[in-house]
Amino acid sequence: MLILAYVMSKTRVLVVDDDADILALLKYNLEKEGFKVRTVEDSREAVGEALGFSPDLIILDIMMPFINGLDLCRQFRRMEKFKEAYIFFLTARSETLLQEPALNAGADDFIEKIVGLRLLTNRVVAVLKRHFVIRKSLSEVKVGGLQVSRTKSLAVLAGEKIPLARPELDLLFFLAQNPRKVITRENLIGNIWGSEIYSGSLSVDTYLEKLSQKLGVGWIMRLSEDKYKFIPR
Repeated sequence: MLILAYVMSKTRVLVVDDDADILALLKYNLEKEGFKVRTVEDSREAVGEALGFSPDLIILDIMMPFINGLDLCRQFRRMEKFKEAYIFFLTARSETLLQEPALNAGADDFIEKIVGLRLLTNRVVAVLKRHFVIRKSLSEVKVGGLQVSRTKSLAVLAGEKIPLARPELDLLFFLAQNPRKVITRENLIGNIWGSEIYSGSLSVDTYLEKLSQKLGVGWIMRLSEDKYKFIPR
């Protein structure tokens, strides 16, 4: 009975992709992290499988026969049961123009397949083991006296508009969802841009410094050479 209870309590991940090799690799890697995983190769079976499995995270390929990932994502988001579930997209490099439609469809994150399974696994672990919140689908985040708008590419603090460059916006949007958590430079790069496709710790430090100047003293604390904490005021 104890073993059964442990298995049933595992965090659940549903992966939908028409590539059997990718399904097998993802299942193997995610199960190694302790997650309970189910895979679906035929997208027409995804909703029925999800209803019976109740996943905490759904990983979708975008380009699939029968029902594409964008339509599936919209279906899930219309269902009360999956409004709070995480939804990640796997995309091919040729599908980068679909990233904005993917977010508008309700996806929380998208990861290029070429980046690799390590980054995907790290992000799954980050959100499901409650290390960080990653919801890029949100149009805005409010924390303390700060409002960050992804669609308008700006922040509003005490009624004052703060224009943001795209990297600053991505960085602040992530920080605002994870206040008061100790975050390393590697966490920032891996969860926002992807460690394999973005490099340069100096650039990250530069963006953090610019954000600190725009927000004012005390919002972003540097705890050590590569550790930070975002503290809303």
